[in-house]
Amino acid sequence: MEQTPELLAAHQARRAAFDPLLARSEPLPPPGKRDTALSCPGGVALVRNVDSDPDTWGYTFFAAHESKLVPKVDGPGAFAELLDLWAEQDEFRPGPDSIATITWPSRDTEMSRALVERGFTPQAILAVRLAGQPIPGPSFPGNTGSGVVVRRAKPRDTEAVTRLWLEQLRWDAQFGYVAIRPSTPSGLAEQVAQAVGGEEKRAWIAERDGAAVGLIVVQPPENASWAAHLIRVAPAAYLNCGAVTAGERGGGVGSALVRHVHAELDAEGIGAVLLHYTATNPLSVPFWSRCGYRPLLTAWTRGTVGPGGAGETGETVG
Repeated sequence: MEQTPELLAAHQARRAAFDPLLARSEPLPPPGKRDTALSCPGGVALVRNVDSDPDTWGYTFFAAHESKLVPKVDGPGAFAELLDLWAEQDEFRPGPDSIATITWPSRDTEMSRALVERGFTPQAILAVRLAGQPIPGPSFPGNTGSGVVVRRAKPRDTEAVTRLWLEQLRWDAQFGYVAIRPSTPSGLAEQVAQAVGGEEKRAWIAERDGAAVGLIVVQPPENASWAAHLIRVAPAAYLNCGAVTAGERGGGVGSALVRHVHAELDAEGIGAVLLHYTATNPLSVPFWSRCGYRPLLTAWTRGTVGPGGAGETGETVG
């Protein structure tokens, strides 16, 4: 079946019916060297096969090999058939550090059964918070006697920001979503430099008794187009990192930090903030939901990021 205007219209109508916040779906691009085009009655798809560059920051978040299905369908039948055609491809080989991924609108739950029956599980959730959503819990706007202070991070906070961000990465690694790679230290150092510098990214830390116990890093709209183009609301920012050190979790530090940061972003006129969290993380899922975030797109996968275990490589970081 060809990528006809009628099929694209049916695909777009389905997306819009389930979630009108999603940006308009674009036609599939021409296949590249390692891409494969698939088709069936009521659907077309592009299979994109990629090997990650081990020297990049992105290698922390991606498997060494990824086979990604990008389908356009008019309904569940075509969706299921394309999944089966994809599984027949040579580069479909999910396992340790090799994943098969399909990202689909979270609210289109009619597709879930076909994915589960074929061994896919929800891995990463792209969630969105629209400006003005209430955030429950305690708030500490500056030092109010509670012992908690929320402030912008500065270059002098480089060590603390690195420690908190790395703690968050190690926590997520146990879910098979990230892996601590040999390239992670240098990549993290670059990200932290951007965050404390306050241009490419902005960072806030929460302190208790002078010790940094929480962190949020945000990519402003001018640097977040890679994620912002997925929704119809603009301008949109992306939250790169949200972390609270283990001993402080559940004590209101995270809520206070999120309230403070989002009050600033809302006041600036930022219409939405996007972030990713791990679908199986028992802390992230309820926390970000309470903070006004709701699922937009779900990455369903087979295989894991990292060679095995919690995704660690044995490299020393820090």
